[in-house]
Amino acid sequence: MEDQRAADDLTPCLDELVAGLSDPNCDLDDLAEIEEELVAARRRDLIPYLEQHLAAAVEAGNWYARHVLARILAKTAGRMSLAALLRAYSRNLGDDQDSLSTTLSVLAQEDPAAARETLLPCAVGNDEDLRRAAIWLLGFVPEPADLDLLAHAAKDSDEGIRNAAVGTLGSHGKEPAAIDLLDDPSSQVRISALSSFGFLQQPRTLPKIRLLANDRSPRVRAWVAIALGRFPTMEPADPATSALLDQLAADADPYVRDQAAEARQRKPLRS
Repeated sequence: MEDQRAADDLTPCLDELVAGLSDPNCDLDDLAEIEEELVAARRRDLIPYLEQHLAAAVEAGNWYARHVLARILAKTAGRMSLAALLRAYSRNLGDDQDSLSTTLSVLAQEDPAAARETLLPCAVGNDEDLRRAAIWLLGFVPEPADLDLLAHAAKDSDEGIRNAAVGTLGSHGKEPAAIDLLDDPSSQVRISALSSFGFLQQPRTLPKIRLLANDRSPRVRAWVAIALGRFPTMEPADPATSALLDQLAADADPYVRDQAAEARQRKPLRS
């Protein structure tokens, strides 16, 4: 590979990268070199091509190509790439998407008003994947006007939308709107609600959290311990939480027992 490409030779450069990302036998070091060259160039005339290639990679189910192309697009277009990146993010291709989710949250917070103009139509649209992604990202640019939308989402028939609504409601500090999700039929939604309430640390949610100590799902029971461990140190007058952690420490499931033990270490009983 040539060490230096001509400045006006970046469209073939992008094509070469895309072809390599589709070839399982391609040299990843060569691809990384092209990627860095495109990132450094920040050629805005490449934005339409990057968006097209990114959409095609998602359609093909190529998570690694999505990762690489999304990074180049974000570095090139900045917050103007939010809509294209959100569409790419909304599709589950089996990877954790940590890098892309971080990029989206950073871009949204750079210009919250502009981000909300993109997100709100998606959050009420017909594409459920896009709705889930938009509702999640609204949690990074929250406004009180979103609460009706989120309350509706918390009752949606789609588990993923309810799950996204839990975290975003938590961004508003509005645990009453999400408290019913502790009774959700989906164990993942119940876990997300426990995580949110553990973060908010509102004592009035403790009775509902404690009720899930007998949940049929071991993961939910483990998250009861995790959530309780996030609350401030227990007072002597809080025997219910102390007894509950004792119960979970004797659970039949080893993961539940481990989380209960860790919660005990995080919040010893005050004398």
